[in-house]
Amino acid sequence: MINNNLVAIVLGGTAPHAVLLENLKARGYYTVLVDYFENPPAKKYADEHIVASTLDKDVVLNIAREKEASLVIATCVDQANTVAICVSQQLGLPRPYSYETATTIADKTLMKDKLVAHGLPTARHVYVDKGSDFEVDGLNYPLVVKPADTNGSAGVRKVNNAAELKIYLEMALDLSRVGRAIVEEFISGPELSIDCFIEQGSAKIVLVRRKYPVPPDCGVDQVMQSTGSIAPYHLSENHMEQAEKVLTKLAKVFELDNCPMLVQALLSENGISIIEFAARLSGGTGSATTKLISGFDALDASVDSFLQVPVTVQAHEPTLYSMTNTVYAKPGRFGSISGYQELIAEGVIEKFLHYKTKGMLIGSDMSTRSRVGAFLITGGDMKTVESRLRCAIRRLEVYDETGCKIMRKDLYDRSN
Repeated sequence: MINNNLVAIVLGGTAPHAVLLENLKARGYYTVLVDYFENPPAKKYADEHIVASTLDKDVVLNIAREKEASLVIATCVDQANTVAICVSQQLGLPRPYSYETATTIADKTLMKDKLVAHGLPTARHVYVDKGSDFEVDGLNYPLVVKPADTNGSAGVRKVNNAAELKIYLEMALDLSRVGRAIVEEFISGPELSIDCFIEQGSAKIVLVRRKYPVPPDCGVDQVMQSTGSIAPYHLSENHMEQAEKVLTKLAKVFELDNCPMLVQALLSENGISIIEFAARLSGGTGSATTKLISGFDALDASVDSFLQVPVTVQAHEPTLYSMTNTVYAKPGRFGSISGYQELIAEGVIEKFLHYKTKGMLIGSDMSTRSRVGAFLITGGDMKTVESRLRCAIRRLEVYDETGCKIMRKDLYDRSN
């Protein structure tokens, strides 16, 4: 039953926010979705949809005032989350942390400065501003170049020499709204996505995933992007102990408590090294995977976090393997996806999420804009999971508006 006195503004019509909207409705909220697309994936789950930018603080503030909102929330989109925190703070609404904390985390340079200042492990790096002279300054190749203030891996590239550095640094600076990029040393080792929740000041690790990089020789120009992940990824006892210690310190440094924390890290011979982190849930199938594998409802906990309701982390040891697979497509206008319904009915696929609706633009840079969907595969062992992946890739297809096949089926080599 909807309580007309409870209005929740949800920023971003992404697929994971469909579950958020359902959660809020179950709590009695009238839900207003704000998204600049006419027909975002989560639209049909909202009571009302307003076409507007989630990144415009003044617009969102006015909507929240007009609707007499009691909650403004985004659970898995960095920039929208920052706006939600900003508007909530201005209106005196509940929120998990301050706007100052949100903006510090959202700016990769401010984040990196704080990591270094407090002795948290991260790669050696330098900042480069547009129009300034730049020297490698003692950093060793290979390097990673990234814009200072984008999300979705846009403009993130691995570079092996000075010629590549020049090309991709210029690209990163062009993508940055503030005209700044980060150049850091590449650390070799498995890339991990660590989902945790900060409970009474301590980082409770709920699930660790190993991310799959883009396979070599796919013609994507050293793009640093993930095509999916496998969970659980089992850390050694020593690495788990170190990770919990590092993440607890990370939460303390950024004054985070009773909130989710998503940490991207590399596992080298020296242990965990933080790439970056966010005080939010993972996007895509992340929350669904966490709940399926560990039993912990991270999305429900995230809503409680916004409402300042104390959360107790209760998770069980994983009994399944779960593989997340992102569906990429060639550039164009999205038309449709076929094959997934039959695969779900046959038990090959556990869940499929749509990231695009018909007519949406598919980007060319292998970032979030190139993703059209994602699907989960589960199994009791890796052999089963890998067999189901091969079946799914063979039978799935993505079409553009003209009916041409555009799915990138060359990205799913998981042998490394």
